[in-house]
Amino acid sequence: MREATLAVLRCVVPAMFKAQQPWALIGSTASVLQGLEGYTPPDIDLATTSEGAYIMEGALCEVAVTLRPVSHSSSGPYTSDFGIFEVEGVKVEVMGDLIIAREDGHIALTEHWAKWSDKVRVLHFEDQHVPVAPLEWQLVANALLARPERVGGVARHLLDHGYDSAYLDALLADDGLGDRTLRASREALHIA
Repeated sequence: MREATLAVLRCVVPAMFKAQQPWALIGSTASVLQGLEGYTPPDIDLATTSEGAYIMEGALCEVAVTLRPVSHSSSGPYTSDFGIFEVEGVKVEVMGDLIIAREDGHIALTEHWAKWSDKVRVLHFEDQHVPVAPLEWQLVANALLARPERVGGVARHLLDHGYDSAYLDALLADDGLGDRTLRASREALHIA
């Protein structure tokens, strides 16, 4: 996983910097890079704009096998410009303009780029500067997706290491989120 992540980043970071497209590593790999323990990510998830997804696809061609070229896709709770690649045996998913929609609400990533501009954490991984989705955002997204085990893991980490309460409040003020998601997010962090 470590070698695959580094190979992906060495292609994607320069391409996205040159294109000036917003992007971030999201999902379990981003969580682990931010210190979440006790979990081995099954894949690498990259979120960006629609245009950025096609730029990533071109950059990944240097190191990846294309399993599914980027194209508009709607499957289950996810809608995006979506592609699947494989790098060193690890699945890499690229999502442009991701929308997560469930019966309890939705998150449209395009609405979150502005909120992320000050909140995306840039981590140093090997020789790369990597933007990662904030754990507060990942907690809310996993609550929306009804993944209690992931919500619990992220919440434990945030409770142990601290979190940005103002940013979390802004996330939870999103009109697109339903009562179940809001309740699960708050309960996980012991917020009234």
